Amino acid sequence: MPLMGVYQNHVYRQVTGWESFEPVISKIEQFDPAELWECASEVPEEWYEGETEAIAGLVETLYKRRSSVRDLITNFRISCRRPFPNWR
Repeated sequence: MPLMGVYQNHVYRQVTGWESFEPVISKIEQFDPAELWECASEVPEEWYEGETEAIAGLVETLYKRRSSVRDLITNFRISCRRPFPNWR
């Protein structure tokens, strides 16, 4: 669902193309599982109430979804919302 959780369009006016998402989007796409686990290890245990399977599932889901970020942005871009008026 490309429109779920979006802001008002004025937030996206600075976006002029893929370069507006760099270097973050490339970093997301290149994340390896060890880096995600390192980030997850810093989450306080009380936030996930000691449910290590839940945090493991989150890490796995994030790893799998990292390759779909560009598609999600593209779907949002071409949606009826026209969120990026300055995309060249």
